[in-house]
Amino acid sequence: MSHFEIIYTDARQFSPVSYWVHCDAENSGLAYQQNTVFRPPFPNKDPVKGYPSLVVKVHGFEFRFASKLEIEHCIDVLKQKNLKTTHQLSAMRASDIGPNTHWLSRLPSRLKSWKKREKLVSAFIKTMDALHAQKIDF
Repeated sequence: MSHFEIIYTDARQFSPVSYWVHCDAENSGLAYQQNTVFRPPFPNKDPVKGYPSLVVKVHGFEFRFASKLEIEHCIDVLKQKNLKTTHQLSAMRASDIGPNTHWLSRLPSRLKSWKKREKLVSAFIKTMDALHAQKIDF
């Protein structure tokens, strides 16, 4: 069973997946979360509600996403029968951040079996479908 909600905050909320999807576009030398321009960009701030983020609760674990691209990235990674290592995934980002800080290395091992990942992917796809049906774009 899964549940999701969109929450809005005054300040941008970064998720564990943000760094691996949204690159700092200016290479300013600032800490990642201090940058203001990202490629691809994060969703814009709603002038009334604030910055959107998605919380999906599934299998007793809470997943947080700062953009639709992040949940799509998780689906792409988790749907592969042979899960890539965090070394391989970290190398794709081409930065000096190591594999131990990758979001997948922080995912509880009880959720990494193929059967659990199939259920996670299914829950994420259903969440995306529900967001689309409700015309929520973030």
